[in-house]
Amino acid sequence: MKKTIFIAGIFAAQLASGQLYTSGSIINPTSTPTSANVGIGVHDPHSNLEVADQNGGKITISTGGWSAFSANPKYPALEFTGYQNSPKARITATEETGNTYASKFSISVNDGNSAASLVERLSILRNGNIGIGTSAPREKLDVSGNVLAGGSNSSEGINAFAIRYEDGSLNNWGSLRSSTSTYMSFGVKANGAGLGWLSSNGTLDFAKVAITLDNEGISFLTKSNQQVALNAPVSMNEVMKISLNGNALLQGKLEAKEIKVTLTPTADFVFEENYDLPKLEEVEKHIKEKKHLPEIASARVMEKEGVNVGEFQIKLLQKIEELTLYAIEQNRQLKDQREKIQKLEAENSALQSISSEMKQLKEEIRQMKSSTTH
Repeated sequence: MKKTIFIAGIFAAQLASGQLYTSGSIINPTSTPTSANVGIGVHDPHSNLEVADQNGGKITISTGGWSAFSANPKYPALEFTGYQNSPKARITATEETGNTYASKFSISVNDGNSAASLVERLSILRNGNIGIGTSAPREKLDVSGNVLAGGSNSSEGINAFAIRYEDGSLNNWGSLRSSTSTYMSFGVKANGAGLGWLSSNGTLDFAKVAITLDNEGISFLTKSNQQVALNAPVSMNEVMKISLNGNALLQGKLEAKEIKVTLTPTADFVFEENYDLPKLEEVEKHIKEKKHLPEIASARVMEKEGVNVGEFQIKLLQKIEELTLYAIEQNRQLKDQREKIQKLEAENSALQSISSEMKQLKEEIRQMKSSTTH
């Protein structure tokens, strides 16, 4: 008993008159008296301080009953110090101003600007909002700065950001992820199913839409309404693809307010002085033999290889400009012919006048001859 009191006295002196309460209010020595560790509720502490209880140890850091309504509220904190006892990090639980019970949990770290420069890096408000890099988060997760997610790298395993849907699995529809199949995709590819995807719902008749980014570019996939078992593979149809070289493939119609195609050269070379305008006889011969305009692909070629809209528009413009030149030439010829016709008409009118005069003179001569005879 004297030994116990002696040990307790030494321990109390080391703690500067602090008090330790254990089971039955008895201060017991550890099983290893030479250890510098302190145990509360445990006789063989494994660290500098260990608090233990068969139902779970608990450490309480309190404000001593003070609240945030006080002019000088007490905020309980757990602080970690380093060189010359300068603070390295601090965990703080504060009462929200104006509310005795509501709390805010904060973790602050030293940003290295000074020995006591602590900056709040993580905040949890009473409404459940969590802030990283901001002390006043406005949503359930509010991050001020960039976010990097995923384990290992983009080509190993599943690195995903999942949106809660149905069973909430990462294999469920509604995940933004990268894998060995794609750099990034919305939804999840089924193993070994090619373009197969996993269904999001096993009870509703849903259409499926997906986007993938891989070595070939960006692909847009769809599937019409159908009921598929949850997390079962869905065969998707590629409706649009943008390749790495910028080429785009669309399986369907394109509707737009405006489409601009940039292509050089244009067809204005037709109006150059040295342009060899095809003779209409040659064009007629080509049409009879080939059944299409010169320099324009045939219908069979267009059906097989498609049509380059930009080049085709330039070719059409070239033919329109050639037709314009033909029309100008025909208009010139018509004008010349009109002038010649007008000239001939004037000459013909003059001849008719002379002819009329000659007829009249001839009649007068006949009458004179007749009167002389009588």
